Amino acid sequence: MILRIDNNDGAGEVDYTPAVRTDMPLEITRNRGKWTVCSAGLDLAGSGLVMPQSRSQMRVLDSSGAVLFHGILEATSRASCAMAGTNGSDDCVVLRAVEMAWLTQGSPSDALQPATSMQHAMALHDVTLKMDATSSLFSDLAQDVMVSGEYEPTQYVTELFRGDGATASFALQHAPFRESGNDTLLDDAFDGSVFDSNVWSRVDVASYLSLGSGGLRMNGGTGADGATLLSSKTPVELGGGLVAEASDVMLTAGSDGVLLGFYDGTTTRNHCTAGVRVRGTAGSHSLVAIVNGVEQTSSYDFANGHRYVLRVRLHCAEMQRIRSRYGVLVDGVLQQFGGDSVGAPMHVVIEVADLGLASSTLPTVLYDGAMAISPYQCVFAPVNSVALNGSVGRVTLTRTGSCLVVSTAADGTQRTRRQGVSTSGADYVVGAAGVVTFAAGLLPQPGELVTVRYRRRGRAVARVIDDTAEFVRESLGLPGMPAWSGEVRSPLARSSADCESAAKALLALSAGSATGISGSVTWLRNAALAADVAPGDTLLIASDEGTQTLPVQSVRMVDGNCDPEQVTYTAAFRQGRDVSLDFHVGDGLAADVPGNVAVVRDVALPVSLAGLQVTAATTAALQVDSGVDAPDGCGFEVRRSDANFGLTTTSDLVLRSAARGFSIPRAAFAERFFVRMYDNSVPAKYSAVSSVVLTSLPVS
Repeated sequence: MILRIDNNDGAGEVDYTPAVRTDMPLEITRNRGKWTVCSAGLDLAGSGLVMPQSRSQMRVLDSSGAVLFHGILEATSRASCAMAGTNGSDDCVVLRAVEMAWLTQGSPSDALQPATSMQHAMALHDVTLKMDATSSLFSDLAQDVMVSGEYEPTQYVTELFRGDGATASFALQHAPFRESGNDTLLDDAFDGSVFDSNVWSRVDVASYLSLGSGGLRMNGGTGADGATLLSSKTPVELGGGLVAEASDVMLTAGSDGVLLGFYDGTTTRNHCTAGVRVRGTAGSHSLVAIVNGVEQTSSYDFANGHRYVLRVRLHCAEMQRIRSRYGVLVDGVLQQFGGDSVGAPMHVVIEVADLGLASSTLPTVLYDGAMAISPYQCVFAPVNSVALNGSVGRVTLTRTGSCLVVSTAADGTQRTRRQGVSTSGADYVVGAAGVVTFAAGLLPQPGELVTVRYRRRGRAVARVIDDTAEFVRESLGLPGMPAWSGEVRSPLARSSADCESAAKALLALSAGSATGISGSVTWLRNAALAADVAPGDTLLIASDEGTQTLPVQSVRMVDGNCDPEQVTYTAAFRQGRDVSLDFHVGDGLAADVPGNVAVVRDVALPVSLAGLQVTAATTAALQVDSGVDAPDGCGFEVRRSDANFGLTTTSDLVLRSAARGFSIPRAAFAERFFVRMYDNSVPAKYSAVSSVVLTSLPVS
């Protein structure tokens, strides 16, 4: 190998190859997840070469001129030579360099399979192969895998109450699910001297947006939609309840743009999923809701000098819209599980309130409706200025959990109740124990039907098995299969679907031909293989018995200091959980995992009825819209228990219906009904999760 060093003295690269010591040859070490390093011993006596200095650039090339290493000298040391048993010459030094990426990257790449990875075929008789069993053999080869994750939303609950004009608090039978962590996703009072670059991305060619008196100041724009923009650094997942609020908003006539916009991809009005359109053309000055790129009919005239608060409320029954992805490198092939998005409808409420009016004045609702299809994530842009003039005092974005409350008056008029503290003009709060408390003056009136929709909480868990191995073992009469159970630690498994993906990745690892072994392969370059080899590559070692696939974890290259060039490669290989996964698991399930977790099979199940609604409730019956049409031969089953779907027992069976809408007869004040869709297979398959209707209503 050829050693060249640029000492930053203006002389350019100098060839130091003749000075490399035979007892301390050039050595390059590459490890996945670590910086590549190069070391060598130099004897500079009589060479005329200057002593290399730290921060000098160093390159190592092969005889063809290909670069094997390019880095920065990290250290030089004379003492090391003397300690190595040399003659102790003052001109004898040891070099250690680290790859150039160390200067520009925060940490070395830990990718399971870099984009540059390759497969290399070699014959067994050209290499020295050492193989050992791994210490984690049993868990790596498990064919029955069960993993647990975080708490997840489970059943879709609809709970019904009847108002009487006096009752303020309604106790739910279950506490609505909320994800752990901080509910405040974003909170900026714009009281700094510069925009927070960790929070915001800013497109602003002429400083139309600035910070100053009043917070975020807006001083016009280019006149083009999306050309002057303040948006969140990362997209926002549209799961569960979200409330975006802009407070102390002041606008002047002639303003034009969008405030509190959620954008599906491109940040222009026609891609705005929900937001507040500011219209100031032709002398008018009003606010209107924009939903799915369309301006709605209701408008609100704003006045110069008044301060306003704007809110965009979003609610989706699905809490997780983006599944976690779990990857595993098996026999040189990267396999990925999960990572898909979850489609779902979404409810939207957009409101405005004049802060100069009495605190008892309720916000004006610009829009209250639902969209059948919603994006799984959006760019949140509180300001999209075509020509906005004014200021915004504060912007917040918070999560409100899974609860949504809708009231239906005695005359059939329906409205969405708004969650939040009463001082904000909101209707109700939800306590940690699951008590819905309405603000004074906003109590449900006599005859008013209160519908509370939420999700129950449960532990995310999944169990998968190797179907082929199960069949073989049963055919041979062998008992059970190697099993392992544990928990997913990162990335978080937010649902049983995530747990299933992680478990499938572990199952894929167990089926790998190289799983459960480790060792090393040593060869001379150009004798066994001409190509360079790096971590993430795969060695294919051919013999009379077949080809062994070995995933490379590290490579050590040692120069032979001879002509023709002779470089010895030693590649360490291993395939197991500690090196082959891009996620982390730990032994042992969560303590509250139930003891009868069913095996997940790769079969399609009917959809869960997330959109089920009770459209009417009388003293004699509930009128239900399941939210979807049943395919031919399929239908909806209603039971009083969640335990007997798919069984022949009929003691708790209420009804079966092929129609989307059906009527459930009532018999008591407090009742519970579990609803699932079934398909036309034999035996029938059912939705994975029930929709539950709970009543606290008088009966005839």
